[in-house]
Order: sequence, then C-alpha cells, then structure tokens
Amino acid sequence: MLLVGWLSAFLLGSTPQSSTFYVLVPTFFLGVGMGVVLKAVSRKLMALTLVLTALMAVILTNQFYPGSTISLSAFQNRLQENIERGKIIPVIVRDTDRVGIFAEPHVLEAFADVKIHLFTRLPGPARMMTFDPAGNLYVSIPMLGAVYLLRDTDNDGFADQPILYHVGMDRPHGLVWSDGHLYVAETGNVLELKDTNQDAQVDEVRIVLDDLPDDGGHWTRTLARGKDGLLYLSVGSQCNACEEKDPRRATVLRVNPITGESSIFARGLRNTVGLAFSPDGQTLWGSDNGRDNLGDQLPPDEINQINEGGDYGWPYCYGDQVPDPQLGSSERCRETLPSFVNLPAHSAPLGITFGDGLSAPEEYVDSLYVAFHGSWNRSEPTGYKLARVAHQNQQMSNVGKEFLRGWMINGEIWGRPVAPIVGPDGNLYLSDDRADAIYQISWIK
Repeated sequence: MLLVGWLSAFLLGSTPQSSTFYVLVPTFFLGVGMGVVLKAVSRKLMALTLVLTALMAVILTNQFYPGSTISLSAFQNRLQENIERGKIIPVIVRDTDRVGIFAEPHVLEAFADVKIHLFTRLPGPARMMTFDPAGNLYVSIPMLGAVYLLRDTDNDGFADQPILYHVGMDRPHGLVWSDGHLYVAETGNVLELKDTNQDAQVDEVRIVLDDLPDDGGHWTRTLARGKDGLLYLSVGSQCNACEEKDPRRATVLRVNPITGESSIFARGLRNTVGLAFSPDGQTLWGSDNGRDNLGDQLPPDEINQINEGGDYGWPYCYGDQVPDPQLGSSERCRETLPSFVNLPAHSAPLGITFGDGLSAPEEYVDSLYVAFHGSWNRSEPTGYKLARVAHQNQQMSNVGKEFLRGWMINGEIWGRPVAPIVGPDGNLYLSDDRADAIYQISWIK
C-alpha cells in the first residue's frame, strides 16, 4: 500500500489531472499503509520502510514512465515552488532580424495564454526601462554609458530604429520619467536629462545628486518615483558580507529631485536592484539579492516591503530574521524586519513591476512581476525566468509562481531577463542583457 501511495503521489506531480479528487488516491494509500506498518513494527522501522518504498517508487516511475523524470528533489521542488503548468510558445523574430543570437528561433515556455515577440535588438546589454506619457520607451545600457529611445510609430508591435538619446554617462542604470524629465541613476550621480527642442536628443543635463558611493562592489543604482514626488534610490553594498564604512551603502535613499537633498529611507538591504511602488502609490517594494558563499540553498533572495526607517538585517540577518553564520545573532535579528517573499537562493531577482495597466485577465493584472537574472555561483544554475507574485486588494502573497522561462536549456544560457515594465498599450515589456533584446508580451484574447 505504501508503494502504491508513493507511485500515485509521484505520478500526480508529472501527469495532468482532470479532478482534484486525484489527490485523495495517494493520501488514502499512504495514510492506510503507514497505519498498518506502524501496528506491525516500531517507529524506526516504519521510517525506514517509508524511505525504501519511496526510493523503489522513484525507480519504478522512471523505468515505466520515463517522460516524467521523477526524482525526490524534483518532487520537493514542485511542492515548494507551486509551479503552474504551461505551454510552449515561440519567440517570433522577423526574417530581417535573424542575426546573431536570433539566427535560429528560440522557444520559451509560458504559464499563461500569451504571445511573445522580439520588440527590438539593441547595440548593447539592455537593463532598466521607463515610458513617458507619449509612449516612448527609454532603455539604459550601462556598458555603453548610454540611454536609447524606442518608438513604434506605425503601431505594428515592433520598435523603429533605436535612437541614441544620450551618451557619455558613468554606467547609467535606473530610469524614471517624471514631470517632463528623464531621471537617470549613474553609479555616482543622479542626473536630470531634458530634451528642450523635442528632437529626441538630450540638450540639457543637471546633476541632482552627486558623490554617491563609487568604490567598487555593487555598482547598479535603481530609481523609483513616489506619490510624494520624491525619488527613491537603491545603493548596493560594497562587499559580499561585511560592516560597511559608508552608511549609505546597502540602503534605499530618498531624494528630493529639486534640491538634491537625500536621506536614508531604509537600511540593511544588501543589493536591492528592483524598486516599484504599489498601484496605489503608497507602498515601496524591492527585490534584494542575498549574499554568496553559504551554499546553493542559502540565503534566499527576497522581495521586501520597504518601510521608512526599516532595518532589513544585512549583513547580520537574512530572510525571516535568520542570523548570518559569520556576523549575526538572534538578539540582533529580532530588531530587523523579515523578508516578505523568500525566493530561490542565487536566482538574482532584478527588475520588478506591478501588472496594473495590463490588458490581461484579472489574476495577471493583480500581480508583481519579477525578473530572475540567473545564478553565477551555484553548482546547479537557477533563475533565467520571469516570475509573478499575486497582489490583490493591496495584499501581497508570500508565494511566487513561474510566468515565463526557457532562457536556459540543458545548462546552456542564451538570455538573461533584467526588468519587466507595463506599457501604455497594455502589453508587458521585458529587457534581456544577454541577448541585447527587449520582448513584447501580450495576452491572447
């Protein structure tokens, strides 16, 4: 009975079910089997019997149902990640664009009824994005020190030739459009760019904030604009795990875009690359990248609700107030705020955006989208996907779900998602700094 229970449980996770009553099958056989064995033998023997029958079920399942690729670890991951089933959809690339990485069509796996195509290729690794009210899309390319402007003047779903909006900056990253100006976060400064004659070229540059930490370590600076009209700027740590000398490191700063005055809004955030306000403009959320050198499974990467004055623990704590084995203590961690959503370790969550404004079913509108850039120091790579977290009635779920994947195939990586953003046309746009691309994702109606 135990063997039948394990077999039905493993097959439950690998074959489609037409009814939730299928769950009762493994539950019944495992429950009755454990009761019978417990009456006949000791608890230790029962535990051993459970392990042996589970292993036998894995072997039999892989032998007679090879398409399932069942393993104990895979079964655990399926339970923990709460993954929805999806369907395969192609990345549509026009014939004239079949060059470089897109010389051959690529395939992505979606967990929603969507279509996706290549919106544009860029001359370098595309990072953060923002739209202006006219529907122009601005993209930062830190490697080139540039920001590009993208337009779709004929509304065919493909960008016109990219326009070099401004160049000569120091690793521009975060972008925010506000009150007719483009704010850009370089590593050491925040700039205000103006195109006064409307020729798609910047002709006026003002330094809003200078002298940001620029002594190595995490160099990306990300921006968000609050309902209060102020800018919120993330500054990553200088190290992997240490006590910083500069108090502005591992923080989110609040910046007045007019005066340039800044203050620490929240601290203990090792490397918060993604920043986004909730649709009502009241709550700031951030994606934080955890430290390295604690193994494949620790610490979790995080989604945090970033509150004014909050201490989120780094370098002393991570996740749910867990002490860092080198620097932390239970006493110190009790003073910190726990993560809101724990994500797989080393998945590198970067850009985030809320689905408000999407032309999509309600469950996808009521979601926070998170780009997993992917691991670099994990024995088994993880990430390289776009995920979502349900956010309904201003309440965030603590469980993430896969939304789009396929940039890694059999360990080979052809793309790395960076940042999602909702366009004024109701579509979702996603940048990729491995393929130098931006994708347009739309729901099939």
